Amino acid sequence: MATQFKLEVTKRNEFGKRASRRHRDNNLIPAEIYGEPDGNISILVNGFELTNQIKDTAFYSNVIELSLEKKKLEVILKELQRDPEKSKITHIDFLAVRQDKKVSVNVPIKFIGEEICVGVKTSGGILSHIITEIQVSCFPKDIPENIEVDVTNLDVGGSIHMTEIKLPSEVELVGASDKEHDTAIVSCYIAKEEKIEEEVVSEEGDEAAAEDGEGEKTDAKDDAKAESKTDSKDDTKTESKEDKKSEAKKE
Repeated sequence: MATQFKLEVTKRNEFGKRASRRHRDNNLIPAEIYGEPDGNISILVNGFELTNQIKDTAFYSNVIELSLEKKKLEVILKELQRDPEKSKITHIDFLAVRQDKKVSVNVPIKFIGEEICVGVKTSGGILSHIITEIQVSCFPKDIPENIEVDVTNLDVGGSIHMTEIKLPSEVELVGASDKEHDTAIVSCYIAKEEKIEEEVVSEEGDEAAAEDGEGEKTDAKDDAKAESKTDSKDDTKTESKEDKKSEAKKE
């Protein structure tokens, strides 16, 4: 049976942005209860009390008992909104439940056997958690705290799909009845970082070799020019000496 959490709430009578800001400044979180026979109920939740409750991850998928005036309401968390910058809770949506009616709820996955996983311990692989929660359908009293998935025998290249999960007899999986929607929830693979590093080193080596080759070609050209200039100077000097000797003989 699911753990029950309890919250004291009050009815909300003021609405609008200014009223909501004022409520939050007083540490009262605006909230809405959906699914009640007489329509939705707008309430305010004590921020301090809520902060203490949500520290337990089971709060997100279990039945919560709300005390509103003299009435007790059983709900589950539908949505929790936060300020993207401050990460503070700004609004909550609850869904009213009845013990005689099934509900669909997201339940966290608890991976077991990770430390002794064959693919990790023996083959040197890495586990990838593709999905961390699944949607199930059951009566409120049967909502599981989590769903266990054993990865002990998972080897490199293998994966475990949603339809392979072992569920309690009173719990049904939602949205994975056929192969098209049978999503993998965890897989094991070998990291490719080392190969990438080797390729980078190889490319750098090729670039360096190309630069050295260009350098050698440039040096060869420079040497050729230098030799050409030297030969030209030597030829000029030789011709000059021969001309002087020839003129001396004529005189």
